[in-house]
Amino acid sequence: MLLLLLLLFFLHPLNALKAAGCVSTSRPHCYKNSTRTEEDFTCEWDKRNPEKSQTHTLHIWDSENKKILTHKNCCKQAQTNILLEELGVTERKTDIWIQTQVGNLTCNSSKISVILECKVKYSKPQILRMERLAGILNITLDKPKDNKGAKYEIRWRERGSEWQNATFETKDRTKDLYTLHLQYTEIYQIQMRRQAKPHLHLCKDSLHALWSDWSPVVDVPLEISRTPVIRWVENNKANGNRDITLSWDAPPYNESVGGVKYNLTISVWPCKINQKKMDHFTVNQTYNTSITYSEARISIFATNTVGSSPRKQITIPAVKHLSYCDSHMSSNVNTKAMKTCLEWYKLEDGETRPEKVNKSYNTALKDIKVENFVRHYYFLHTVKKKHYQTAVMCPFYSEQRAPINGPANVNISDLTHESAVVSWIAIPVVEQRGFLQHYVIWISGHGNTKVHKVPAHNTSFLIKDLHPATSYTVSIAGRTEAGDGPNSTVNFETHSKEMGLSWQDCTILIICVVALLCTIICSVAVRRLKLLPEVPSPVLDTIEFRCPEEQDLSPMMEEVHEFILLLRQDLSKPREDVTPEQGTLLQDFGLVVFEEEGEEDEEGGVTDLSSMKSCCYPNPSYRGQTLQLPEPFHTTDSTSKDNDTESTYKNGLFFETKVLEFDKTSL
Repeated sequence: MLLLLLLLFFLHPLNALKAAGCVSTSRPHCYKNSTRTEEDFTCEWDKRNPEKSQTHTLHIWDSENKKILTHKNCCKQAQTNILLEELGVTERKTDIWIQTQVGNLTCNSSKISVILECKVKYSKPQILRMERLAGILNITLDKPKDNKGAKYEIRWRERGSEWQNATFETKDRTKDLYTLHLQYTEIYQIQMRRQAKPHLHLCKDSLHALWSDWSPVVDVPLEISRTPVIRWVENNKANGNRDITLSWDAPPYNESVGGVKYNLTISVWPCKINQKKMDHFTVNQTYNTSITYSEARISIFATNTVGSSPRKQITIPAVKHLSYCDSHMSSNVNTKAMKTCLEWYKLEDGETRPEKVNKSYNTALKDIKVENFVRHYYFLHTVKKKHYQTAVMCPFYSEQRAPINGPANVNISDLTHESAVVSWIAIPVVEQRGFLQHYVIWISGHGNTKVHKVPAHNTSFLIKDLHPATSYTVSIAGRTEAGDGPNSTVNFETHSKEMGLSWQDCTILIICVVALLCTIICSVAVRRLKLLPEVPSPVLDTIEFRCPEEQDLSPMMEEVHEFILLLRQDLSKPREDVTPEQGTLLQDFGLVVFEEEGEEDEEGGVTDLSSMKSCCYPNPSYRGQTLQLPEPFHTTDSTSKDNDTESTYKNGLFFETKVLEFDKTSL
């Protein structure tokens, strides 16, 4: 049999050439998963023949002793396990190959010569934990199966860039740790593999070293620096439960790469002995839960692949405290068949839950010892099949008394001749010393007293059917089951019927005032905004007047055809004749006049009226003296009396002079 195997071994290349239709497999790889001597081996190879009916046989040959160690029919598989007992000694060099058979044809793979004891292939490394602080990344890895040190190769890169490589070694029986330095604000990817350290001198050859498979690519985000912001909404409250919807925001993108998980811790059972905190993990940003009517505490923190955020804790307050017990809550609850938890505390101001809260799982309400005349509050919780609810919630007193004070700030408002409104501040809970049943109001005036009861939650009351111009006294007191407390008193007097305006008169007055204000505002707006056209003023050209020494010889713009000069003289002075050849200086008018004839005079001279100018400027108020007439005119009345006047209109000016009959001179 041995000679037959040797013959097959030396003749298998020739058989491969003859079997042209047979395709051999790749060289086999045989290894064990640890350095332990009692470890079994695994052999694997790649099939290259697409034929489905092919079969494979593994051959292991002892090169030193020239004998076959084992051969195993693997059928159609590409992997097989070899027990250590089948191999015997594994520290000698062996030859290994795979024989493939397709129908009547056989072919062999290439042989590989190895020392099987040196062929160790670790499993691919797993990253147990990563912690990143700024640019430092600390990596914790799992140990190999034999708890030995190993040689590692790590590669990393920024997203989209080239890989960078490094190697490091770890020691036996210690944690496999590695520190990688990265950029402070960049996102990275890392991947690792490892191989066993040789423990025999025969295994120093690198050909025997086998690397493990590469670990999956892991994203390395930035650490989560911010505490999650958590919100809650109460959706439903019934049967002793409250449905709560929690929500929060995700970290920024550079902190969320690789995924984020959220850890929620919810306290659902207040009693210490059976206190239960439920931890919930979710990758969503919302979570629905159910809590009791009592106070609940919820905490949350976010976790990514390199660390966790700071923890955020919120407190969902208890439902609003009742003023009286709700007897309907416990009607359908059988507390004997369930686990119970009693929670109670002092409630001095009626609203605030104190820091100190008493809790017990086996105490009845009747056994609780509390202060007298002080309000307390209790919750009775039950649980059955992990269903937590509040069976009863109620305020209570061990003993009640009447209030020690009356209402504060009693005030009268909306006073008329027949009604008034009295208001007050409610008696504080700490001063009530019992359950306030109602307020008692006494109204005294006009010879009688009326009594009214007002519900305890009201703080005002409308007093009706009062008499005009009458004084009244109002007293208010709180009442508990132990009696009435002290009174708070206020006095007032109603209005007379004639006093003041009715609401109709006030309405009319207000309308009139509003109309007047609107009129004034519109008038001012019209003037400011110039919405109406301006009244035109007469336009007169300004003529430059100069004294004789400054005047030039340019002709005047206005041509005068004829005019009348009136000379006024005193009656006591003799009249002087005015010759036509001679100019007359009229000092009374401030004018220098040169006579003009239509034709040449006896001496052939012509007087030019254009040379006449005023040596004084006109009256600045001459625009106000303008008389609009259709055409210039002059008047000479020879029959005028002593008080007659002569009127002249020239160049927009009207002259009126009182003269005598013998004082007139016409030119």
